[in-house]
Amino acid sequence: MIKNLFIALVFALMLINPNITIAAESPVDVQEIFTSSKNIDGDNFKYPKGKAEMRLIRVEVENGATIPIHSHPAPLLGHIESGELTLAEKKGISKTFKEGDSFVLSANTPAHTMANNGDSSAVMWVAVASVEGVPTLTPEE
Repeated sequence: MIKNLFIALVFALMLINPNITIAAESPVDVQEIFTSSKNIDGDNFKYPKGKAEMRLIRVEVENGATIPIHSHPAPLLGHIESGELTLAEKKGISKTFKEGDSFVLSANTPAHTMANNGDSSAVMWVAVASVEGVPTLTPEE
């Protein structure tokens, strides 16, 4: 009964002032995508010492292309927006990350390549928690 009265009141107000709207849901949607305290190998990671610096990097890798072997001196969070990338370590271990996957790499993560073996280009977002003067990646031989 009260619900029906409320609905009738709302419609009456809308007839008086048609600009009145009722928000069914919040216009803001916050979703935590990924949280981790360990890198892809299950190891804890540490932040480098120094003046803190955050970086956000967009990496696009064409199909068939490979990012040469490298390591990371600071922890980073990767998120695959589209496509897929395969991380391959020197010792033969590989992991493929697909659209929507997130992962953490750190100084403990062995040197690796990132290859796009898919049919289309891949886009990866990388957030790096580093310090001034420390590179995002270090090329390896």
